[in-house]
Amino acid sequence: MLMIGSKKQSGMKLFAAIVILVSPAFVHAASVGSENKKGNQLFAEGKYEEAEKAYLNAEVKSPGRPEILYNLGNTLVKQQKYDQALQSLRKSTEKGDKGLQEYGWYNSGNAYFESGQYEDAVKAYTKALRINPADTDAKHNLELALKKMEEQKQASSSGNQQNDQQQDEAQQNQQKRSQEQAADQQEQPNKPEDQNRAASPQATSAEQKEGLLSKERALQILDALQSQELAEQQKLLERRARQKTNQRDW
Repeated sequence: MLMIGSKKQSGMKLFAAIVILVSPAFVHAASVGSENKKGNQLFAEGKYEEAEKAYLNAEVKSPGRPEILYNLGNTLVKQQKYDQALQSLRKSTEKGDKGLQEYGWYNSGNAYFESGQYEDAVKAYTKALRINPADTDAKHNLELALKKMEEQKQASSSGNQQNDQQQDEAQQNQQKRSQEQAADQQEQPNKPEDQNRAASPQATSAEQKEGLLSKERALQILDALQSQELAEQQKLLERRARQKTNQRDW
């Protein structure tokens, strides 16, 4: 399996001789060198947290030294503290010589690669190769980063297409359900309560109409009864009058 490679000496190249012991700062320089050497030893033993502390002590005593910043960045990479590592390595490339700059960009590429930032890894390896075009490790890692970057872009594009397809399918399904619901509503008969509500005004109108006819009919019957009663009374009076006429006086 292809793996990215780091500058050698316990996985990464470390800088041991970082100071020149010159008076009157001899004691101070020795202290800085001692802390850096201690950090290198701990790094080689895989004790990266303790190595970090040693490099930080050296950094406090001699701020801005590119060699210490470089070594500190490497031990932070080993702890997967990529943001802090990249910051420290970047500072080392700004202040170090060409050799340190090459290693700084190379190991920055490794930090970007390990954290999945393949495009930035490509840029970092490219900068290392501009300083030293003969660096075969940088070429190898650059090829790996380019391959991973292309795979990442394809996966992202495929994911976007899949999301678009899922959204289209969901929209089509929603439209299909809406059409089916509309068709069902057209085929289904009205509910009984709907029929009652629809028939109710008609029934009321019929009842009102029937009520009007009943009143008229009642008046007609009443008039007929009154006419019949008057006719009968008139006949009764005529009959009585005839009876009186037919009677004899004695």
